[in-house]
Amino acid sequence: MRESLSGRCMSDIQHIKSLLKNPFIFGAGIGIFVILFNISIASLAEGSLEKGYQVFLTNGTFVYLIPLAVGIQMGLFRYHRNITTGNIVGSEKMGMAGSATSSLTMVACCLHHVSDLLPSIGLILAASSFLIQYKDAIIIIGLFANVAGSIYIARAIIKDRLILAKAEKTVF
Repeated sequence: MRESLSGRCMSDIQHIKSLLKNPFIFGAGIGIFVILFNISIASLAEGSLEKGYQVFLTNGTFVYLIPLAVGIQMGLFRYHRNITTGNIVGSEKMGMAGSATSSLTMVACCLHHVSDLLPSIGLILAASSFLIQYKDAIIIIGLFANVAGSIYIARAIIKDRLILAKAEKTVF
């Protein structure tokens, strides 16, 4: 009984791994993760899940575009990873850099709410007023980072598909 249970667990893990190799599922999953991450940061800052959700909903179009941009970039990354073998250093670096930049912009967008919890810390107050003032600019920088990362990965996909096509022609 115990062996069949562990075999089933391993089968479930393999199934999840195969699902995560699908670029659409991987990208959508990462985009949803970014949304949940943003809502959780806002909820922590605001003191309740409902208030955090309201902060997320009222932060404008840019906040909705970041999870979409991250999801697209990570979907492209997963597709590129699927079609190539070996080390894809540039693609991985661009994927991580774009996602990190976007995650930081999402945190920066809601960080000013932390000042509601910690009014005695002057550094947070100064940072929050700066972030409130330049929130849209910071988010736009994050979006540009994602677009640049997506373009970089898309170019790498095109280049690698051409290399793979030439290799297939020479083998056959």
